[in-house]
Order: sequence, then C-alpha cells, then structure tokens
Amino acid sequence: MTKKRLLGLLSILVSAGLVIWLVSRVDGAQVVLLWRQSTKGYLLVAFALTCLAPIFGTLRWKGVLRAQGVYLPYGRALRAVLMANVLNSFLPSKGGEMVKAAYLRQHGGLTLGIGSVVLERFVDLLVLGVLGLVGFTISGVGWGLVAAGVLVGGVCGVFIVALWMPLERLPLPAKLRCKLVELAQVFYLWLRCPASVGQTVVSSLAVWSAAALTVCCLVSAFGLQLDWSAAYAIFPLCVLAGLVPATVSGVGTRDAAFVALMMHYGVGREGATMVALGYTAFAYWLLSLLCLPAVGWQLVAWRRTSVVPESRQD
Repeated sequence: MTKKRLLGLLSILVSAGLVIWLVSRVDGAQVVLLWRQSTKGYLLVAFALTCLAPIFGTLRWKGVLRAQGVYLPYGRALRAVLMANVLNSFLPSKGGEMVKAAYLRQHGGLTLGIGSVVLERFVDLLVLGVLGLVGFTISGVGWGLVAAGVLVGGVCGVFIVALWMPLERLPLPAKLRCKLVELAQVFYLWLRCPASVGQTVVSSLAVWSAAALTVCCLVSAFGLQLDWSAAYAIFPLCVLAGLVPATVSGVGTRDAAFVALMMHYGVGREGATMVALGYTAFAYWLLSLLCLPAVGWQLVAWRRTSVVPESRQD
C-alpha cells in the first residue's frame, strides 16, 4: 500500500510540475488578450461536446453488455459511467472504470463486470490507435506512428490470446485459470455479435471524435491559424502521449504534447498552451464537476440499501 501511495504522489508531482512548467513559459498578458478576444460561441460548443462524452460512453459500454446477454437500464449504466468519469480524473490508468464492474454484481457477477470493462477499454484503445495512425499520415510525426503501432499491435495481441490461446491448460492455480477463461469468454461472445461490435466501435469513435472536435472548437475560439483537419490529427497523438503512466490521467504529458505539436504547425506558444490546458479543463475537470451530482445520488442510494430498516430488525 505504501508503494502505491508513493507512486500516486509521484504522479501528482509530475503532473503539477509539467503544468507549472508549461504555464511559466507563456506571456500572461498575451494569454489574457487571447481570452478577451476569444469567440465564446465556440467555447459553448466545446462545452456541449463535453456533455456528449458520457452519453456516447454509456452506449459503448452497453454495446459490450449486449453481447453478454446483460440488460442494464440506460439510466443505471449512465450513473456508473458518470461515477467512473469523476474517479478517472484523479486515478491513473482509468482506474475509475472499475466502478462500472461493481454495478454488474447483480447482473452476472464481478468477473463479468471486470471483463466488460476490460474489453471496452481495449476496444477504445484500438480505436484510438487507429486514429493515431491516421493522425500520423496527416502530421508525419514519427513517434506517433510508433506509439499508435505499438498500441494497435498490443490490443490485437490481447485479442489473439483471449480467443485462441488454450487458457484452460495454463499451469496456473485452478481459480485463476477459471477466471481467465471467463474473461476470454466475454471477448468471444462480443465478437460473435456483429450488432454489439458495431455499437461498441461506433460509440467509441463518437467519444473520441467529440473530444477531438472539442480541441477544434478551442482552436477556433482563440483564433489560432490551424486547420481543423490538422487539429483532429494532432489530438490522438497527444492522447497517446497521455497514456504514459507517469501522471494523473495524462495531465502534463498530454498537455506538453499538445503544445509541442501545435507549435510545430506554427501556432504560438500562448495559444497552444491555452488549447492544451483548455482541453484538460473541459474533458476532465469540468466533466467531473458535471458528474458529481450523480456520484452524490448514488452514494445516498447505496447508503439507503446498506441500512437495515428498524422494522426488519424487530
């Protein structure tokens, strides 16, 4: 536990250090001027796109559950996604996604819940990797090709292991071996249901596209000379940089990648920094604030179900 706490503290320090470093390199007066001259309409569109993320994310998760024969009402699934979004803003490597697995205890068990979250995550990474390859073809950034290629190859490798490796024969403890077989079954059932595959992939693409368009709106809001096609191509490469498990939710590494790539396209440092930190503010901090009421509602609901009524105690 001490090691985890130290790593968590270190990731916070790295994120804070990178953000402070980025902010220290800009001209404050120029930043204020860019904000005053910004087109607020584009900022409102960016806000609307941010609100779409959990809606599409819920459809993505339900696409995985659909293949498992699990029916989870959209409202409950949305609450789980909203809670996960809040925790993902503070935990590394999307640790908040495990909240969704807990929701499935009464709908097939915890193993199914974990399997659905893991599969959804891998599909999401695969879509991101493909977008990264597209981004490389437009931007020509070499490390983007490497990162996207490794990501796509790694996800495909996981699918190969889950579908074709005889996991039941592995020299592992029987209980662990059984859990791995159950997880692999989640992958198998999903691939056998084209409707589920389509819903999951299209919803994942919608989530990433909404996020990329948020960046495009920020570019236009601050009047930066950068085509939307270039901004859309830069986005997946920056998100790939944020996957490095050294910061909290990619804060710092992703922002630094945004600034570096946008400056490569001729955007000024101040404008690039405002877009980078603006995306983090919209997609993580603002989204978390929007999701907080759902967290409070769910905590109250769990509290009510955990308390035994006095009439039952008699």
